Amino acid sequence: MPATRYSVLKGTPVSGSISPDSRPHYLLELNAAGARWQVAVNVESDTGLGANAQVLYALQGNWTPPDAAALRALPPGITELAGVDADPAIDYLRSRADGQSLVTRDSMTKLPLPGPDASENAENPVIRFLDEYLASSAGSGTVYAFGSQYTSGNGIHDIHMNQGNPAADHGADNGIWQDGLLVLSTEQAPWAALFIAFQDQVWSTDQHGNPLEPGSTTPQELLKDS
Repeated sequence: MPATRYSVLKGTPVSGSISPDSRPHYLLELNAAGARWQVAVNVESDTGLGANAQVLYALQGNWTPPDAAALRALPPGITELAGVDADPAIDYLRSRADGQSLVTRDSMTKLPLPGPDASENAENPVIRFLDEYLASSAGSGTVYAFGSQYTSGNGIHDIHMNQGNPAADHGADNGIWQDGLLVLSTEQAPWAALFIAFQDQVWSTDQHGNPLEPGSTTPQELLKDS
């Protein structure tokens, strides 16, 4: 089935820490609508996933949202989205801002692998970015986290591309208009965005988010015909 309760969480950042599990996440804590919420962001590739499933990222410090007004109008707390072509839902392949794709596969970089040569947080660009954001904006900035709600407790995860997965590996999670995204806002820098994907995800999908065979119609071509 597609992403579980695809939603966007809007809140004020409070703190952040690295999870102790074998697939590390940056656990960003937010205050929203009188409650504390957690956002779990993938921050490290995992050798156990295999070379093709390692984590990719793209940071956009001067980002243009598809609909900034729709983001600003969101109430604090969690808002469930329908997973359809309607702002502010996010689709890495189909969303447009100023007529351009939000992100491309070629613009993404592989996150470091764990190990003695890449174990310091300071060497991880995503951890460094989030730490610096919290240092300047804790208690005053605004975070918009797109992903799947936790099945238990106040939290959101799957802050990454949620389509194009191989059938045998998270293929059941595929869908369109349900991609994860972390958007950070401050008074000084209105919009910054963190995009996360995996190397084995295909960047051409059908209307169910499943990988298209090489040479098939691309999402962009499908949009032209719609």
